[in-house]
Amino acid sequence: MKKVTMQDIADRLNITKNSVSQALGNKNGVSEKTKLAVFKMADELGYHYKKEIAREVIKKRFALVASSFALAQKSFFGEIISSMKQQLLAEQAELFIFPIGEVEAKKGILPIELEIEEWSGIFLLSHINTAYSLKVLDLKHPTILIDHHHPYLKADSILTQNKDGAFLAVEHLIAKQHEKIGFLGDIQFSPSYEERFEGYKMALQNAKIPFNQAFTITRIKEEQTALYKILDQLDELPTAWFCVNSGLGFILNTYLQSKGYTIPKDFSIICFDNTEFTVLSNPQLTTMCTNLKAMGEKAVSLMNWRIRHSESEFVQLCISTKLIERDSVQIYKKNKART
Repeated sequence: MKKVTMQDIADRLNITKNSVSQALGNKNGVSEKTKLAVFKMADELGYHYKKEIAREVIKKRFALVASSFALAQKSFFGEIISSMKQQLLAEQAELFIFPIGEVEAKKGILPIELEIEEWSGIFLLSHINTAYSLKVLDLKHPTILIDHHHPYLKADSILTQNKDGAFLAVEHLIAKQHEKIGFLGDIQFSPSYEERFEGYKMALQNAKIPFNQAFTITRIKEEQTALYKILDQLDELPTAWFCVNSGLGFILNTYLQSKGYTIPKDFSIICFDNTEFTVLSNPQLTTMCTNLKAMGEKAVSLMNWRIRHSESEFVQLCISTKLIERDSVQIYKKNKART
């Protein structure tokens, strides 16, 4: 079979070979319309060229895939998505969101649009499950993982400094003279929560505080009934709690107050993520927060970089966390006994 050349493309489009070369190199000598025609003809004839160049010229269309649960978290993931939309709008690119239900996630059913349409890239937001994420990666589009990663997932990712943030949160409690510090969060639900558990343990170890399994709740459904039931079964309560997210912090605060305790006089609470739960809580919750706007912007920037550097090694970018002190933490007075 005869090898397809740039001259073949030029002849079919009735333009010069030099124009074809300029188009395939995304040079300024030809119009965007001509570039699009050249890319289309190159694809039809089977001419090999750098696909990432075409992605830069063609109006970018991005897909965002996330669980319905994640998309419902407006004050966290909603902030990230809003930031991404603003960034993409400035670049005259489009973002299409595909919610994934529990059934689709378990059965590995991808939205048909992902499989049959051409995408400049795909954003995979938060965790669904590893098998599902692998199916998305198998589509061979540039893919950015947001707030999620796994050793099996060979893709770039934007993450929070979960371990470091948790370490600093627990260290803050230790600085307030707390030694009996509880952990609350389902570490199997998300890699982020597991990393926060590691940071919690690291802070205790650094302060030479023995790890107490009785104070750690690492399997919990994030709902009031489930949490109340587990807390009622504890023989002893720690003097302070670290919660992996603000929702659990809110529920924990409500539970302790329902038992007649006062926060932070009787117990201190610190959580992760600065969502509406931290300010709706009474008292408002001290928290470790991530700049979600920056997270969305970095996700778009990393996608643009990946499109231009398709053969480069995968990278992870971690966004640092910041402690926001409110009213749910105070110095522990050791003469008070709590049970």
